[in-house]
Amino acid sequence: MDNDWELDVLLLHFVDEMTYGNILVFQMTEEGIEHSWKVTVEIGQEKPVDKYYRKAVGYIKVTENRLYLVDYDCLTMAAQFEDEKVPDKNCSKYKIEIENGFYKVEVFQYYDVDNDKFVGSDETEFSLNFNKVPVIKPSVENVFWCTY
Repeated sequence: MDNDWELDVLLLHFVDEMTYGNILVFQMTEEGIEHSWKVTVEIGQEKPVDKYYRKAVGYIKVTENRLYLVDYDCLTMAAQFEDEKVPDKNCSKYKIEIENGFYKVEVFQYYDVDNDKFVGSDETEFSLNFNKVPVIKPSVENVFWCTY
């Protein structure tokens, strides 16, 4: 990207990277409310979940035995400035250690931060469930839950 990116161009870039299994991007709130999320991570355990605010399924490729949860600021700064990297200093502490390979990722959001309401669970606000698969099957057209 470059210093003069437009939001629609950035969103298309995110979708392209999601198609290659390099990233999964979510719009977590309708109103852009900042929130520190309470996240649970499961690896290799498919668990049925009946109640949730919303769900998405994506695919990701792990190449260095780790993934990071990063925020919008980290992504946009990296898109704008060559010397900014993902993860940045702040987000580098949100590391998920995971074996290399391809993963189907189920994401369940339980907390609707815009309406301050939990659905299904009030112990966590969203969960990531990673299950290894032989190949990725990306079929995304938009950033998950994107309203732009």
